[in-house]
Amino acid sequence: MAKSIALHTADGEPRIHDVELAAPLAFGGTKRLRDLIVRHSRALEIYGSLHTVEKTSEVKGRRPAREFFLNQDQAIRIVMLADTITSVEVCAMVVTAFIEHGRSESSAPSSSPDLGPMLSILQQIAETLALLTKHVAPR
Repeated sequence: MAKSIALHTADGEPRIHDVELAAPLAFGGTKRLRDLIVRHSRALEIYGSLHTVEKTSEVKGRRPAREFFLNQDQAIRIVMLADTITSVEVCAMVVTAFIEHGRSESSAPSSSPDLGPMLSILQQIAETLALLTKHVAPR
């Protein structure tokens, strides 16, 4: 089970889509995993807001589905609550996905501020001060 888990950005932080966890967990499908998330939603909110997205069903007459995007702590907690034969491996996949994301974020070049306008203003101030002090007689 060396499949990697994709991360998505929601609420300004990396998160795992519940669909990404359902298959490798072998928990009985996405609906069953979502039921587990709903049942433990108060406990999961200790680790941050529970990000949900309402998806309309493509099948006429079906209710919309509520999909969950879990942060790292929420994902680890729900994997452990699922307690399946693959929970340990899936937990390792979750941790690895977030570690790799953190590494890619830290290795990305930081955007440095554009100092051009500020340097231009400082140059103008220096020139103005030079002109003013040129005409001032020493005491």
